[in-house]
Amino acid sequence: MRFAYADPPYPGKADYYSERQEVDHASLLEGLQLEYPDGWALSTSAAALRDVLALCPPGVRIAAWVRSVRRTPSRRPISAWEPVVLAGGRPLPVADRRGARVVHDVEDALVYRGRYRAFPGALIGMKPPQFSVWVFRQLGATRSDTLEDVFPGSGAVSEAWRRYVGAVAETRPPAIPDASPLQDLRMAR
Repeated sequence: MRFAYADPPYPGKADYYSERQEVDHASLLEGLQLEYPDGWALSTSAAALRDVLALCPPGVRIAAWVRSVRRTPSRRPISAWEPVVLAGGRPLPVADRRGARVVHDVEDALVYRGRYRAFPGALIGMKPPQFSVWVFRQLGATRSDTLEDVFPGSGAVSEAWRRYVGAVAETRPPAIPDASPLQDLRMAR
């Protein structure tokens, strides 16, 4: 299967990036649907979710990444989560070769509060390896699949994909590999 992950500048946040150019999310979503009918994932902000969902095809699902909160003065609650819009993907198997039921640990929420900004060369919006693996598992991706990082930025998602496909087994849901360049980062549950 052929999958894509898109993490464009979130609507209204283009000024955070050197290009300072808003992404046309309607065109982006249309392209994802046409080019990646097997499945895709799109990160966005909680504030933009309603507008982004209005552009999505029926049947998408929403997953939530609960992340670290930046400490800053604010007159309103600070968003501590980011939605990921998912379309398609491989159905997870419900039985193994012997007919035993498989218990899945793929959940639609990831609580990961590691210090992703601690990565050498971290960029604004850079996702930690644990986040990437969680998205790959949401799509049911296996070693035989391909994934395109539509907005490669730091290259962290592509690197996590290279490590992921080197660590998964095609016959069962993949375990979460330690895709972190820092050994002390662990996935929080």
